Amino acid sequence: MQEDRILRVALDWAVDDIDPPRSFGGWNTGRVVQQTHESLVEDDFDTPPAPADAPTRIVPRLAEHVEEAPDARRFVFRLRQGVRFHDGAPLDAEAVVVNYERMYRAESPHYSAVVADFNRAGAGSIEQVRAVDAMTVEFRLSEPFPEFLRYMTQEDAPGAQSLISPAALRKWGPDGCADRAPGTGAFRFDRRFATAGGSAVVLSRNDTYWDGPPSIDGIEFLPFPDIDDRVRALREGRVDVAYSVEGADLSDLAQRGFTVPEFSPPYLWYLVFNLRDPYMADVRVRQAIACAIDRQGLCHGLFPGAALPATSAIPPGAPAHDRHAPERYPYDPQRARQLLAEAGVGEGLTLRVIAARAGSAQLDPGAIYESVARDLAKVGIQLEVTLHPDWVAYCNQWREGAPPGIAFSEMSWAMSCDLWLSQVLHGDNMSPRGFNAGYNQDARLDALLDQARTTVSLADRIALYRAADARVMETLPILPLFTSRRGMIAWSPRVTGLTVVNQCWQDFRRVRLK
Repeated sequence: MQEDRILRVALDWAVDDIDPPRSFGGWNTGRVVQQTHESLVEDDFDTPPAPADAPTRIVPRLAEHVEEAPDARRFVFRLRQGVRFHDGAPLDAEAVVVNYERMYRAESPHYSAVVADFNRAGAGSIEQVRAVDAMTVEFRLSEPFPEFLRYMTQEDAPGAQSLISPAALRKWGPDGCADRAPGTGAFRFDRRFATAGGSAVVLSRNDTYWDGPPSIDGIEFLPFPDIDDRVRALREGRVDVAYSVEGADLSDLAQRGFTVPEFSPPYLWYLVFNLRDPYMADVRVRQAIACAIDRQGLCHGLFPGAALPATSAIPPGAPAHDRHAPERYPYDPQRARQLLAEAGVGEGLTLRVIAARAGSAQLDPGAIYESVARDLAKVGIQLEVTLHPDWVAYCNQWREGAPPGIAFSEMSWAMSCDLWLSQVLHGDNMSPRGFNAGYNQDARLDALLDQARTTVSLADRIALYRAADARVMETLPILPLFTSRRGMIAWSPRVTGLTVVNQCWQDFRRVRLK
């Protein structure tokens, strides 16, 4: 590879093992595997969103045609001809069947309990995947699932429905493919190497890519957990692209000629209340915390021009997001004190809380918690904060559920698929089985989410998800603090051909370097 033809990308944390269906490293892993692996359908990364805040369009990728039954219980994919995995294995119906048996069919030799667990939200309703002929695959589901295709595009959700070589699965087994899981993408995994910030990943161009080889020779993904280091690398030309620069001086970057687009990725930075904690179990205490936090001030002070206060648990870039959702908890310390008094909570309450020190799209958890702590102190609540040093370890612990004695945790997450709300708040998804890490149990919310999941009409489904969101914002099992509008990605004038869509990762197939 020629040095001047390698795209260098700064990430805010190291990349997890590369085996998309079995990864749980956050969006940084997704930002890599978007280049190396593909699903039957993908987001349309070639067309700018219209209107500007529109959700991504879903288009065929490894499939060339998709037939969806009116009841959203049967999907037939006609596969693209001539596609091969990076190890030479052909993409055919059998390859698709083997990949999905890894996710759902416990009696299959290709089944992985970990892969099934990570992909349960998207693949859990699959009853059968069968080869109709050599290049046609039929999926049958146990219930209507109109978001099936949109969920298929999610990277590190955790897990993913990106396909890996069936030859690799047979050689290494369903749980042994880490960093040896060839995909079909425009770039192939080459190697890792150590840096001061963690493990870096090198991708090389796939010269036989079915849609034509990329212009660049390869990509290096380089971890810089500290934002100052990340921005310095971008300014000095050591990297061409940087993710998660919301805390930088974006005006200065723009004046220096860097592109810092404003867009609407499906991103939320939110608190997860431990509803088994005696204080957090009282909705008045949760609402008091919401009224006590100056989210506008937090955004302006830490991420000027980059972050917006969140008024909804459905993120921008998701179909049911409502840009006109009401502000239910304006900054009001007096109201916070009233709610605490009603709950019988006096001055001097100390809450133990946890966060990651840094990580995938985490921005600056320490500074965010400092801002939250200053606000809560004004209403008599003190925070005792523990910052975990390792992001992936934090994710795994967080998924196990809030430990006893912890009042709340934090997470930076969301999806361009509305089903995410169910994934993190439905009672059936309570930790450690799912990602309802605060142990929310709300029969009214569950009923709305169940109905939304199976409602075929898009308009009716959006209405149901918005009703579920209103219930969430009333009862506050989580507290959305802010979302990103600018700074999730920035790049140098050397980069051309990059179309940004409303997603938390981007596609570098069309990128050119000056």
